[in-house]
Parts: sequence; C-alpha cells; structure tokens
Amino acid sequence: MLKRLSLALFGASLLPLSAQAASYDCTRADTAAEIAVCSNPTLNRLDEDLAVQYRSLLNRLPPRRAEMVRQDQRSWLVARDSCGADVRCLRARYQERSARLDEY
Repeated sequence: MLKRLSLALFGASLLPLSAQAASYDCTRADTAAEIAVCSNPTLNRLDEDLAVQYRSLLNRLPPRRAEMVRQDQRSWLVARDSCGADVRCLRARYQERSARLDEY
C-alpha cells in the first residue's frame, strides 16, 4: 500500500494539475500503469485514441453487444494494469486492444 501511494505521489508530482488522459483524470491516477500513461506522451496519445475508438464502438452497438464490449474492456484494464510502469508492455497492450476493438 505504501509503495502504491509513493508511486502515485511521485507520478502526480511529475504532472501538471491539468494533466488529462482521455479515459481518466491524471491527477487521480493511482496505479503504476495509469501514472506511466499520464507521464508518457506516446502512451497518453494511445490512451486518448483508444478511448475515442471505444466510445465510438459502444455508440454503434446494440445494448447486449455493447455490454459484452464493456466486460471485455474491464478485463483488458486488468491486463493493462499488470504491466505496471513497463512502457513497452503498456504500448503493446494498447495496440492489442485497439486491434481487438477493430474486430468488433
């Protein structure tokens, strides 16, 4: 818990208060993965692009199918967070997720 809090405080100190990734407020980032996305411009852009792609897909799907995508997204977030602050792993997760959303 202390390690997680330290990472969050360290990460938050690197970001301007207005820092924003597309899918969450960076001032509230509390996992190593979220902090890494907020502090890395490439990952931040991947996050923004994925959020747009995800929202667009949900808007086009019928309710039952959209719920399946939401459940899949929750699973993907667990996989993304398992990368911790590993930028290469995070980049791969975002690229894989984007390709998966394209399949829908």
